Amino acid sequence: MYAFGVAAEDNDLEGESSTEQIDASSIFVDIAFRATPWDQERIEESSNRTQAQILFVSESNVCRSVLAEAVMNRLIQEKGMQAELMCESKGTREYNLGEGPEPFVQEVAQEEGLALPAGFQARQMKPETDIVAFDMVLVMDKFTAADVLREVSVFDSINSQGGYSRRVRRLGEYHPAMSAATALDAQDLDDPLYGNARDASEKEAVRAILRDITEACEGLMDFLEKLRDAEGGQDNSLRSKLTAAVQDMESVDWLVPPMLQKR
Repeated sequence: MYAFGVAAEDNDLEGESSTEQIDASSIFVDIAFRATPWDQERIEESSNRTQAQILFVSESNVCRSVLAEAVMNRLIQEKGMQAELMCESKGTREYNLGEGPEPFVQEVAQEEGLALPAGFQARQMKPETDIVAFDMVLVMDKFTAADVLREVSVFDSINSQGGYSRRVRRLGEYHPAMSAATALDAQDLDDPLYGNARDASEKEAVRAILRDITEACEGLMDFLEKLRDAEGGQDNSLRSKLTAAVQDMESVDWLVPPMLQKR
């Protein structure tokens, strides 16, 4: 407990004072410590990695992001780009850590012939390492973006040259129809399990979001193939080209925290 001594005049004792003890412990808040990406940056700088790495992020990593990982892995295999590109998925919240995909997700994936990652278990994103280790972080909606940027934007406020927030993009940006939409919410890939209905309508919602995710991932792959085939400089790797492309992308207003917005 913190206590401060406050001198007060004692009316009964002329010329003397007494000390009143005041409990000030309630006005203090717990200090929050954040790890920084600087150590991970040193690791990446000393590595010879040329393979581009993409991270799909949803809230709990048991539905949308794992579907995106599965779809993208299938495309990588089909295009023969295993040496150039890899992807993973994680969640921003710890709700389902260690669990497998939701039952409806597993059912729909099986019915659609989509192979989910073997032995998959939900994992939580570590902003201080993942924002460096992955060249692009693709979120599902504005809520996921807010979770990610609450942590990542702090790094940009310390190092304005880091460009960490720019790596956070929406997967919906690569959907052929959503990409043309002007309304910000129109590029969100909404959570089909949000209502917890646990009925046939929810399963159909999972099937519908899988279609949207598939089309968005196909658009993403088209983007990456064009990057790969474009003429490069001394470093002609897909990783180098993707890093440069992400930093050149126009910031998306709702992804930019107020402290980083242009005035």
